[in-house]
Amino acid sequence: MATRFTFPIPGNVSEETAKFMKAIIRELRAKQKLDVLDSGALNMLMTSYEMYLQATEKLLDEGPVTRSRLGDDVPNPAQTIASKNYNQVLAIMKEYGLTVKSRAKMKDTGSDEQKSALEEFLASKKK
Repeated sequence: MATRFTFPIPGNVSEETAKFMKAIIRELRAKQKLDVLDSGALNMLMTSYEMYLQATEKLLDEGPVTRSRLGDDVPNPAQTIASKNYNQVLAIMKEYGLTVKSRAKMKDTGSDEQKSALEEFLASKKK
């Protein structure tokens, strides 16, 4: 059984990030998949989510294209920041079974596994 611990949410993150993290922690506790060893990953998740939100807000305010010092149109750097942090958030959420697809996979592995047609075919050839 996972050890219950308190994950501190710093005051310098947005209210949305705080709510998100509380929901994540609540879900992991319900699944009994939360341990003090998870604090590093949870901190990375919280930081990446906050950076994603900030970059997305900036991108929505400024648009996808900005001007360089020379006056040329260039892609908004916030797009790169948002994309990288989105991918990090998604990777951590998959690790903990917190995406729709990963939850479905976890449910499947918890039930009696049925052999696929390929597995049945290969098993019959071994006989």
